[in-house]
Amino acid sequence: MRAKHPELDWQVDDVRHLQVDSSSIDIAIDKGTLDTMLHGSPWSPPEEVQKNVSQYVDEVARILRSRGKWIYITYRQPHFVKPQLTRDDSWKLEVRRLEDGPGTFEYFAYIMTKHELQVNEERKGAPLNVPE
Repeated sequence: MRAKHPELDWQVDDVRHLQVDSSSIDIAIDKGTLDTMLHGSPWSPPEEVQKNVSQYVDEVARILRSRGKWIYITYRQPHFVKPQLTRDDSWKLEVRRLEDGPGTFEYFAYIMTKHELQVNEERKGAPLNVPE
């Protein structure tokens, strides 16, 4: 992918401890990372799962800019996922059902939009251009 898209900045990092500046990312997309972290009973995830997921979600909340978006696409049902993603003090959580007609496998898009912060709360002063 680096050869195909040299204009992009490619990094390998631990999602629980990102080496990314706070309030520096406009959009983050997850299609698989969180799913690999979730194991065990969905009704009562093991303590390790809760800790790792919480660290990951908190890191995404930290690095998103004001009005930035995190999009998480998964087959996991909202009643199991929403408690893991909810951060009322950080973002608005919206769930959209993604389906392609009768008899198809159902996916969900969880869209977290970070609350608008005051200018002095942002570490990076670059303008944000995120479509509503």
